[in-house]
Amino acid sequence: MPEKKKLVLIDGHALAYRAFHALPPTLSTKSGELTNATFGFTSMLLNVLRDERPDYIIVAFDVGRTFRHEEYPEYKAHRREMPEELHYQFERIREIIKALNIPIVEAPGYEADDVLGTLARQAAAQGLETLIVTGDTDIFQLIDERTRVLISGRRFSDTVVYDEQGIEKRYGLKPAQLVDYKAIVGDTSDNIPGVRGVGKKTATTLLQKYGSIENIYQHLDEVKSTRFREALAKARDAAFLSKHLATIVTDVPVSLDLGACRFGSFDRARLKEIFRELEFRSLMDRLPGGEVSGPPQQLSLFGQETSAPRERTALTEHQVIVTEPALDALVERLHRAQAVTFDVETTSTDAMQAELVGIALTDEPGKGAYIPVGHRTETGNQLPLDAVLNKLKPILTDPRIARYAHNGKYDITVLARHGLPIPDLAFDTMIAEWLIDPASRNLGLKSLAQARLEVEMTPISELIGKGKKQTTMDRVSVERVAPYAAADVDMTHRLVSVLEPELRKRALWKLFTEVEMPLVTVLAAMEMRGVKLDVKYLDKMSAELQKRLAALEREIQDMVG
Repeated sequence: MPEKKKLVLIDGHALAYRAFHALPPTLSTKSGELTNATFGFTSMLLNVLRDERPDYIIVAFDVGRTFRHEEYPEYKAHRREMPEELHYQFERIREIIKALNIPIVEAPGYEADDVLGTLARQAAAQGLETLIVTGDTDIFQLIDERTRVLISGRRFSDTVVYDEQGIEKRYGLKPAQLVDYKAIVGDTSDNIPGVRGVGKKTATTLLQKYGSIENIYQHLDEVKSTRFREALAKARDAAFLSKHLATIVTDVPVSLDLGACRFGSFDRARLKEIFRELEFRSLMDRLPGGEVSGPPQQLSLFGQETSAPRERTALTEHQVIVTEPALDALVERLHRAQAVTFDVETTSTDAMQAELVGIALTDEPGKGAYIPVGHRTETGNQLPLDAVLNKLKPILTDPRIARYAHNGKYDITVLARHGLPIPDLAFDTMIAEWLIDPASRNLGLKSLAQARLEVEMTPISELIGKGKKQTTMDRVSVERVAPYAAADVDMTHRLVSVLEPELRKRALWKLFTEVEMPLVTVLAAMEMRGVKLDVKYLDKMSAELQKRLAALEREIQDMVG
């Protein structure tokens, strides 16, 4: 049987609001533009495109007052106006949706939920499976055998997909009964009154027995509790009004145009421009068809697990050192340098576990040398590790030569574990960026090069892959790793000349050179040495604390009787 086509419907307003309130207001660009709602919305959208691979996709937004406001002026009347900080982010969100070539559907007089409900019903009539993405549980009433709902959890990044069974497990009711449930318990967020005096547990019990609010009133005399029966009788009009307000209408005057909402082409260049403006470096590689570049294009991602690595213009002239004469020539050149930038390629992000695969070095912009020492793919075509470290030791320990690195504590730790302790570090570009802007989202070298040098570097995922298919650097060929490693030291070397003037300008140079840089080697040494624990003393302390807790429990129990 052919797989059913899938439609994804995005509740634009609910998702943006949820992101705005869930993500910190510190998410902003260097120029001060707040981006928390835009980032959260875009990140969720890209996740959905990656995980769900929809055939069709639409975004719906609210457009002001609706028929509910006209019929019941108190509807959402207590809500504050949209914060200005969120209002202008909606414009950015629309820019991104437009660049992704996703249609936006709106209907004056109706909420986005109504538009989504109408489109979901039309999709079901055409045999499509529908996933609604939202930050609002109101949409749960639309769930049926063809419609599911993806909603963000307590943390915005945590998502849950609900189907009919999921709703029954959570509420003890069927999705269609949730409007009846809200008719009884009300909804303070929307100012829907409900029935005063009847709570969630009683409402659930009544609906499990009678099925709907209409049937409850037809059997009102069967409700055993006098208090609940009188409360229901008194609030009959409010209950039916509440159900009317809570019910998502599915006959909005909009049409599902499958041709217009087919997902497959988008303006990559425009998206990258927007992401650069918003400093969304971490989202660049999550674009659909992320391995393909160019102007608006047809995607190849959805039909394949992987695709060929993207061709990039080489910005760094790289040299692979695999012979002793070549190593001697490199060492001789570096001996004359005022500063040397170094970087290690390894098998792990844990410096205490990582095995050394190669070392990259440079003393000038635009160039980089790579010395492979641990590639499993290159048997007999690498210099012995001990010989390489012995040759490099005079360079990396000479007090006359300044040493640069990015996240240097990692490199220092790895080299020390392999027999080459580095005495000091003159410049760490990651620490420099953090000192200049503690809220920076560009602490990674690739992001920092993009932000400071406007250079798009090769992500490590192009070499070692992602997820279950991810490998380690020692299993990647020297031919592929060498230009990557050379670019790392090249960009780090270039960044020093960009970041140093800014540190001086902000009067941070003394703090950077006299506190931060000396601390790198101290922290590396501390981490390698570890912390000695007095286990016997800690066991004794634990036993004493248990006794005190037990005594406190007895005291509390005596106090409450």
